[in-house]
Amino acid sequence: MRIETLYEFLLLASNLSFTETARSLYMAQSALSSHISNLEKELGVRLLVRDSHSVRLTEVGALFCEDAGKIIADYETAISRIGLFCDSASSVMRVGFLLGSYGSFLPVACRMFRDVRPDVSFSFRTLEIGELTRELADNNVDVAFTLFSEGVLGGKYACRRLYADSYKLAAPKTHRLAQRASVTIDDLRGEVVVMPRFSSAHNTLAQLSVKLRKAGVDVRVNDAISDAAALMATLVASNQVAITPDHLSVYGGNNLAFARIEGDGLDLVAGPVWKKSKETELVVAFADFVKSATRRFTKADFLSRDGADALPFA
Repeated sequence: MRIETLYEFLLLASNLSFTETARSLYMAQSALSSHISNLEKELGVRLLVRDSHSVRLTEVGALFCEDAGKIIADYETAISRIGLFCDSASSVMRVGFLLGSYGSFLPVACRMFRDVRPDVSFSFRTLEIGELTRELADNNVDVAFTLFSEGVLGGKYACRRLYADSYKLAAPKTHRLAQRASVTIDDLRGEVVVMPRFSSAHNTLAQLSVKLRKAGVDVRVNDAISDAAALMATLVASNQVAITPDHLSVYGGNNLAFARIEGDGLDLVAGPVWKKSKETELVVAFADFVKSATRRFTKADFLSRDGADALPFA
């Protein structure tokens, strides 16, 4: 007995018209008539009385109509329960990442993770550091591949360390500090240091801003700066300087020079970060998998955009 034939029979029983039923089901009337005849043969009873003027249910047809409705209801419930199970068995990992600080390896690592956890799929968002911090705090991403300082990450977050990074001073090539390989915070006294307005959460650049101000450096927040490219353009136009993570040097082109910032507590770490309050077995398993799969990587491997074929995945 085909479930589709039961649907056809129930619709026919409700309107008692082969023509209308066939039209509603987008099928030929002859095919519908054949399906009902086969159902009657299978059951060994006459379900409908058909003549040239009307169609009506037989007494046993009316009884079977009730039972067919129950069969359809049970079938729909079973399909629904299967769907709910499949939905609960699959998970979407929402990943935010800094485009400049993570290259070709990340989507490949996610694909490799799916080989061992096929129930998991991924959605990705590229965000600036301040945006990543905010989206993580607001539970809009599950894992943020970002830069952070382990000393100021805060007790509410967990992380895995993938590689070491650093802050750089970005300065126009006409600036007095442009030829320096490295600078200290003391070297920045008397300079205007431009910064976007970052999240007040445990954000590394927000923490550095506090450190600079305590040292007497003139830090000016510019609300008009929305991304790294806009920051770099602002520096060239104003002949001012900014503190940036090393990966943003790709936006500098030939107009800016970059020098390492020396000082305690100014080193950065790159890796996945997540909220401890939202920690799940899946998040931890994913972070551990990425760390293990990339244990032979150098910083250059993490930043590479030449494709993943030559990367030393474990």
